[in-house]
Formats: sequence, structure tokens, C-alpha cells
Amino acid sequence: MLLIVFLFLTLTLNFDIQFQFMLRTIVPYLLLFIAQGAVGQRLYAPASVLATGNWYKIAVKDAGIYKVDGVFLNGLGMGTNLASSSIRLFGNGGAMLGENASAVYTDDLAENAIEIFDGGDGVFNLNDYFLFYAPGPSVWMKDSLQQSFRFQKNLHSDSAFYFITLGNNGKRITSQPNYTSAQTTVTTYDERYAVENDATNFIGSGKEWYGDDFIRAQTRTFFIDWLGAVLQAPITLRSSFASRNVNATASIQTSINGINAQPLNFPSVTGTFLDRYATHLEQEQNILWNGQPELQLKFTYQSSAEGALCYLNKFELLGRKNLQPAIQVPLFFRDWQSVAPNRVAAFQFPYTLSGMRVWDITDPLAAVTMRNIGTGAFLFYNDASRLREYIAFVPTQIKTPVALGRIDNQNLHGLPVPEYLIITHPLFMDAALRLADFHQQHYKRSVQVISIRQVYNEFASGSPDPTAIRDFIKMLYDRKAGLKYVLLMGSGSFDPKNRIQNNYAYIPTYQSNQSLDPLSSFTSDDFFGMLDDQDDVNQGNALQTIDVAIGRIPARTVTEANRMVEKIIAYHQPSRFGEWRNKLLFLADDKDLNLHLKDAEAVSTATANPVFQIQKIYLDAFPLISGSGGSRYPAANEAIVNGINNGALIFNYSGHGNHIRLAEEAVLTVDEVNRLQNASRLPLIVTASCDFYPFDDPSKNALGAQVLTGDSTGAIALLTTARLVFASSNRIINEYFIATALRPDPQTGKYLSLGEAVRMAKNLSVTQAGEVLNTRKFVLLGDPAMQLAFPEHTIKVTGIEQMAVSGVDTLRASKSYSLEGDVQDGAGNRLSDFNGKLSVVLYDKPRTVQTLGNDVSSPVTGFQQQSAILFKGMFTVDTGRFRIRIILPKDVSFQPGRARLALYAWNNTTDAAGADTGFVLVGNNTVPLDTKGPDIRLFLNDTLFRNGGLTHESPLLMAYLSDSSGINTSGNGIGHDITLTIDDLVRDIRVLNDWYLSDLNSWQSGSIRYRLPIQTRGPHSLVLKAWDGANNSTQVRLDYVVYTQDKLAVSKVMNFPNPFRDRTRFSFEHNQPDKTLKVQVQIYTADGRLIKRISGPFQTSGTRNIQVEWDGRDESGRKIQKAVYIYQIIIQSGDQRSVHTGQLILL
Repeated sequence: MLLIVFLFLTLTLNFDIQFQFMLRTIVPYLLLFIAQGAVGQRLYAPASVLATGNWYKIAVKDAGIYKVDGVFLNGLGMGTNLASSSIRLFGNGGAMLGENASAVYTDDLAENAIEIFDGGDGVFNLNDYFLFYAPGPSVWMKDSLQQSFRFQKNLHSDSAFYFITLGNNGKRITSQPNYTSAQTTVTTYDERYAVENDATNFIGSGKEWYGDDFIRAQTRTFFIDWLGAVLQAPITLRSSFASRNVNATASIQTSINGINAQPLNFPSVTGTFLDRYATHLEQEQNILWNGQPELQLKFTYQSSAEGALCYLNKFELLGRKNLQPAIQVPLFFRDWQSVAPNRVAAFQFPYTLSGMRVWDITDPLAAVTMRNIGTGAFLFYNDASRLREYIAFVPTQIKTPVALGRIDNQNLHGLPVPEYLIITHPLFMDAALRLADFHQQHYKRSVQVISIRQVYNEFASGSPDPTAIRDFIKMLYDRKAGLKYVLLMGSGSFDPKNRIQNNYAYIPTYQSNQSLDPLSSFTSDDFFGMLDDQDDVNQGNALQTIDVAIGRIPARTVTEANRMVEKIIAYHQPSRFGEWRNKLLFLADDKDLNLHLKDAEAVSTATANPVFQIQKIYLDAFPLISGSGGSRYPAANEAIVNGINNGALIFNYSGHGNHIRLAEEAVLTVDEVNRLQNASRLPLIVTASCDFYPFDDPSKNALGAQVLTGDSTGAIALLTTARLVFASSNRIINEYFIATALRPDPQTGKYLSLGEAVRMAKNLSVTQAGEVLNTRKFVLLGDPAMQLAFPEHTIKVTGIEQMAVSGVDTLRASKSYSLEGDVQDGAGNRLSDFNGKLSVVLYDKPRTVQTLGNDVSSPVTGFQQQSAILFKGMFTVDTGRFRIRIILPKDVSFQPGRARLALYAWNNTTDAAGADTGFVLVGNNTVPLDTKGPDIRLFLNDTLFRNGGLTHESPLLMAYLSDSSGINTSGNGIGHDITLTIDDLVRDIRVLNDWYLSDLNSWQSGSIRYRLPIQTRGPHSLVLKAWDGANNSTQVRLDYVVYTQDKLAVSKVMNFPNPFRDRTRFSFEHNQPDKTLKVQVQIYTADGRLIKRISGPFQTSGTRNIQVEWDGRDESGRKIQKAVYIYQIIIQSGDQRSVHTGQLILL
């Protein structure tokens, strides 16, 4: 089905999934509450055993018998002379938890049986000890049907953990029942042996890791002790490998003691980044043991390609051995052949060892000691109605656990169900608590902050298993409806065991089973929110939904965590109000038969909410410039930076991308991110593109990380991908999200939270479009419980020229109109206590923009853009009501369609937005009397700037414009834009229509604030040209000199007036705007005597300082004589200083 393979990282499928877009029906609201409050089948303890008492944590590495003595306990801090009966051991064994929500589950911590040796006095002294059995972190999975086993290595931890406490009578190891006879005698057993070394994950994704390589040696040999094996008994060898043989043949030849198996032939791979990286194959073979005490296992790799690679995944050996004690290590044994209903088996050893014992460890929590009824040799009877596991050991084979220390009490089982759950790494606890406090205060919701270590202790017996998080969330979900949001605070990694350098495995990730195919492998936080009993994330085709909204703040440092929380809190402050809150920015890639443009058009159409103003940046509508670095869209890069800096609620990208850039033409890179100055206007960034932020790969310095956590600018959250994705599938979830997120409740006018909108979009993509794999690859990196900065209230226009508005109202060019309206609540009531400001923007009718067909795969096409501004002004709102006057320019579009009036109002506590699309514009043949162009005044950085002055490399242009006919910003007339030309470069004329803002309550004057691009050192100039509503123009030139900020530059040092009588000011120009300068002025007589010193720090917004003033008095305050004086002025910025001298005359 894969038709097109692109040179970049988003894929296209040769079909367009057809589905009915149901977002205007009841379906989304039904899916929103899918499985909410469902009752789970699991049973949960009302409180954790860890809630009370003192608890001490220990660790074990391998399966075996472990010894804990009084010295060990005393070292833990438990003291001495303990009551032996009070010692208790808890733990669940250490194996990986089942990812299927219906898997067998052990709630909380289970008590383990121990055997006490205290000399019989009931007091546990320093020399006393207890024994317990631990199965270790890796286990053998039983296959009863085939009477076989499979080795399962723990992917998350190389240790298993236990907890020791003192309490009531502890659980003890018991002795087996007395059996007097047996129906069968066992003298041989089923042996099993495995080798699995995990060292390499080929593509940085998925569960599977590989070990021994064949890069430097074509043959690897393993020697395995097989002493005591049953002669001529079959040996089963299972082995698995991964081979990367690019367009070449390759094979593995296996031999056991010189006996060759059939070679394992690997199909070749293409070597492209979209194809599977390597081929994984498994082989099973059987041989008859020839009596040699040692197995020599050889794997020989051969390939026709010189650079071919092969890695051993693991191998397992299964066979029969004689039942005899082991000298060096404990003997683990079991016997399939003796299993039968109602059977007792006699296990007969040929001899015994000093102190030898045998435990039945079938139930690891309740080991049972076997009675030796033999004379001279070890013999025991036991039930054989099911397969039982045993361990035979002697004192020298007993191990000692690792002491980890005391842990605090915890009780997640007793936690009241919150609305919002934050799971954090302890490093980020302070940041998480700040965020929780904010949600409690701002949203009035219940919040619980939990350490990930507590989750591990209570739900995975201390092991860092990601399923523990799912099980914890599921417990809350099963118990009571109410949990809606879960935040994971901390970055995760595809490597949970810290095998890679600079790893950040703070909050674990779910990794897919597929680990070699970059198109099928993924990480997904959806796993933690799939909570129904039947849910199994590994069933790739199952239409399973997410039950709670999941988000992640992928902080790698405390600084990043604090910065994200600060961003979130600041995002909600009234100081962040602005009309950016009702703007949406859509960016579309080029090429691919305009696929991405079509996707962006479909997604923007899904908005279906007239409140939001849509801006489109479609790359093929911009000139393509070719250079040594490849093809680029510099005008598009500039439009993107300006669009984000000006502010947008959502920035949405459709197209190719990766963790370094968006689009092959690099329209968003670290260079653009470093130019962002939007701290008060942070967008949600949606990237319907490949792996923009692979947050679980610490080796990648992702652009998404810099956008999200790198600074106070960038984005408030990302809805992005961490793996390769498909373009057509991207459009589906993107379309669902935009439609869901931007649709208010018809009754209350309220919008969904960010996490709920993402959850709904994902569920719709799965259940309505069958998009499972691609949907799982999208991740919400941000606060799921926060709401996007939607204006809280609505605005409605109620009258035009003192007449009620109708469905369609006609406005004529070159005329002014009076409009009135109200700020209303969700029920349509005027907010009489609302007093604030109102932004009014009148957009001309939509126009058709033609793309340029820059590539043969991008045919010229048209799209609708409504961006021409006819009027933009600022007015006051009093008691929830406004009455304003606007003027239309002479230039209006004569294309069919309607104008759009966008309204935004705010005060110190709340805001509102509205739109009216019922205006029809017509021309006006009346000749205006105005023949004079606008008045224009230009400055850099602040109004103290003077023509020809000094500035830094990226100054702020400040333009003040006024005209009796208003300022034309429509862009409809040919050349009638507000334009900026820098250094007379006519090929780089910048249109500043969108930057013009009318003065408060005025349609005849306004201003522009525009940040100039970075410029080189030396003299520069700019020309601003503007037109009034009657199409008269004015242009003004401003000259300036640029000095880069890395070195302090000062010029034009003077005092004025000079000569002076009463007061004079010292003036200078510099290149350090928005910084605090230390300035010292020293005044001397003509013969060099110091009579006055003036100093202090001065904060300057611009590059001209006139803050230092002198009243002609000396240090004692006496008026000095009329004369000529010398002054010295010292200006310091950081560790740089500049010194200047001059003369002044006092009259």
C-alpha cells in the first residue's frame, strides 16, 4: 500500500481514508465519556502495608536463597535483639508486570515466607539469621501445552526488591505434608539454560535489545556445563539473531559439539531509513546428547556484504539431566514427566551434600521445605499433580541481598481519587507541587502529586516498571469516577537501564514490541490511560480508547521543569491577554502533489468557529531561493517567526519534518527558534509531521525540546510525534483535534481542556477511522489539565449607525460607520461590570491566493486567504457596552464574499472575543477631498532616538502615523501597503499592514512596533511608506548606525543646553538597549579640581540616554561661579566601560 517514499520524514499512503466527519453530532460527546467510571474487575486493598510501621528496602540480583542476619538488619537501622516472630518480609518477586490490563495482578505488596534461625530463644540477635527464596528479576515462562519453557528477561530492571518490617507474627516457611508412598520415582529432571545480553537497540525504539555482536568476530563460541545430562536425551536449542545485510546474502550456522544445524538465512534489507533496520529470525533445533560434559555452542555468521552486522539476541537450552546435587551453585529442578493427576512422586538423589536442603518454590511467596526421608542419599516425596519447581542448596550457596535503606511510609492505596494526578520524579517535586497549587487555586480542582518511587514501591515491588504507573492509575479509575487528567513530570528514555550515555530515564516510557521497523516501532503515553479490563496496548488492531487525558512534561533538568511550570502559570495571567488568543496559524509544506496544502486546508476548515482568525503560510506561495545549502523559503521563514512572535493560539504544521527542522527547506530551525520573542503569546504547536520531538532519545537535541523547555519563549505545549508517521493518518487526528478543541459547548460556551481535546481526538481517530498505530505515535507534551487561552466571554455587535444588525449589512468604501455592541456571558447576558479595552479588526473579503508551482510535484493551485485588514483600532468598553467609529479605505475588494469583523476585549481580570461575518462591502464613487498623505514619525527603540543615531543590531522600529482619512492597511490597491525598505533593497520590501494598531478610541492615528532583522555593523537606513484611506501616500527616511552588542559603543556625548544658567542634561547614545548602565559624571574646574560627582544606575529602553541632570551646584549644594568647566562621563555595561570628556559653560 505504500506508494510514495519521500526524501524527508513524513510518509504518504496511496489512499485517502474516507469517513464521515461527525464532529457536529453527538458522537464526540459520547466518546468523550467512553468508559468513564467503568467498574474494574480487580480487587484493591483499602490501604497499603507501607502505610504504617518502619520499612527497609533491599535488592537481589539473581534467583536463589538469600540470608539476612542480625548484623545486616542492624546496618539497615532496625536495631538488635528483635522479636524473631515480628520480622516480616514483603515483595512480589521482581518479574515484569503484565501490560495487558486483564493480566494476573498482585495488589500492593505480598508477604513472603521466611525461615528464622535464632537458636530457639525467640530473640533475633546479631548472629541470628533468616533465609528466604527470591526468583530474581528475570523468569522462565511455563508452556504447559508443550511442556516447555521460555526465558523472559526483565527489560526494566536487573534487580528485584523486597521490604523488611517488624509487626505481628510473620509468615514462615512450612514443611511439606507427610507422604508415605509414591506412584513414580524421579531421578532425572528438565534442565534449562539461557544467555541474553542486552547492549544495543538498533533504532532507539522498542523493547528488544541485542547483545553479542559479530562485527569483529565471525564466530562466537559459548561453553556450557552439561555435566550429568541423560545420555541420548534430546537437547533443544532456541536461538534468535538480528542481521543487517544490505542488498546482500547472510546466514548463521549453528553447531553443538561439532554437529551442524540447518543454516539460518537472512533476507536482505534495503538500507534506507524507512525500511526495517535489520531482520530478526529465530531458530529451534534438536540434537541427542553424546555424553560430553561440556557443550560447545558455535554461531558462525557469513555475509556477502563487507559491512554486514549481526547480533545475538539470546539462546535457550532445554534438556534432561540426572538429579544430582550441584557443588558451586544451587540446583533448580522440575520434572514434566512425573506430572499426573492425584500423583505423588519420589525425588531420589544418588547422594547428598553436607547441610543440603530442598525447598518447593512453586509459589515463591510460600516456599515449603522438603523432608529428607532417605538414608545416605537425599529422598523426598511430594505432590506431582502439577509441575513444581524446586531448589536444592547447601549453606555455601546462600547469597546476601543488597541493603538500600529505610523508606518513608506511603499509602497510595488509601489515596482519595483526585481529578488531576501528577506523577513526578523526586528531582521535580517542587515544580510539581507549584503546578498542583496553581491548579487548585485557578481551576478549583483536586490534585495529588505522587513520587514515581512510591508508585514503584506499591505497584511493582520497587521495580521501575512502567506498568506500575498504569496499574496505579487504573486503581484510581476503577474505584470511582472522577480522575480525568494525569501528568507525567520528567523525561523518559527508550533505555530504562541507563546503558546509553547522558540518559534521562526519569519517568518510564512504554515501548512497542517492534524494535527494528522504524515505521512500526513507537513509544506511547497512551498506554498509561488505557484502563479498561480488556485493554491491551500490544493488540495493534484493537479499537481501544484512552480513558483519562495523559500529558508529559519531558523535563531533563530541574531548570527545565521550573521553566515549564513558570510558563504555564504565566500563560494564565491577565498580563497575557491579547488578540493573539483568537488567531490560528497554519503552515503547510510544498511538493507531493500539494498533499500537505490540502491537509492544511482540510484541518483549517475543520475549525468551523468564526471567532478564530486563520492565517495561512503555505510554502509554495512564497518564492523559492536556491543556494549552496539547498533550496530555501526565506520569506516564509520570516513569516513564521513574525506569525509566532505576533501571537497565535495554535500553530499547526502539516508536512515533512524531523527533530532538527520542519520541511526540507528548513523553514523552522534553531535559528528561527532563537529569534522568537513571544513569551507573553505562547502557542500550542501541533506538528503533523515525523519525529519532531523524540523525547525518549537523549542522544537527539530535538528542536521540539528547545521550543518547549529551552526558554520562556516558544510553545506552551506540543501535540507532536516521537516517531515516523504517515501523512494521510496525520491529517485525520489533526482534523479531529482542531475540530474538537475549538468547538465550545453549545450550552455553556466553555471549551475542553487541552488533554481532553487530545484524548477525544485520539479516540475518534481510532474508533471512527481505524487509525491505531499512527494515533499512538502522537504525544501531548504539556499540561493536560490546562485549558488553552480561549477568551472567556463573547462579544456581539448589536447595531450599525444606531440600527439593529441584520443577517447581512452593507458597508461602503471611504465611509465611516458607528458600531455598537456588548460583552456577554455564555448565556447571552451583558456583563455590566466589564470595563476594559476593545480591539477591532475589519478584514476584507477572502481572496484567492495562487501558489507558485516551485516544484514539478507542486502544480499551481489556489487557496482562500482572508488577511487584508481594512481597519484596525482600539477602543474602550464601559459597563459591558461599546460604541465605536470605524472608517473604510477607498481600496476594498470587489470579489464575492463577506468581510469579517474580529473583536477582542479585555480588562485586568477577564477577556472576551467575537466575530461578525455578515458584512458586504461595496465601492464608493465619491471623490474624497483629502489630498495629503499621512504624517509619519520614526524612532528606534524609544522616542528619544534621533536621526543618524547609534543603535544595536536588531532595533525596534517605532512609527507613529496619523491622517484625517485614516491609515490604509488593506493591501487591496496595487502598492497601497504600509511598506518598509531597509538599505534601499527593493527586493526585500516588508509589508507591515498587520503591525499597525490604531490609537485608543481613534480611527485617524496609530502606531507600528516592528523588530528589525539582525544587521551588520555600520551605517544603515530605512524608508517607511504609508497610505491613507483616500490613497494619498507619504514616505519617511531614517538613518542609523549599528554597533553589535558584544562590545559597548558610545557616541554623541554632550550636554544641553550649553551654555546653561540653571540646569543642564548630559546626553549620549549607546548600543545596549533594555540594560542597566552605570553612569558617572565628574565635573572639574579649569585647573582640575573636582567639584561635583553624579552617579547611579540608569535603565534605558532605547539607545539614547538623557537621564543625568546637573543643577550647577557643587558637592556641598552651593551655587558655583560662572565659568567654563570640564566634565568626564564614564559609562559602564557589565565589565566594559567607555570614558568621554567635554566642556560646559555656566552663565
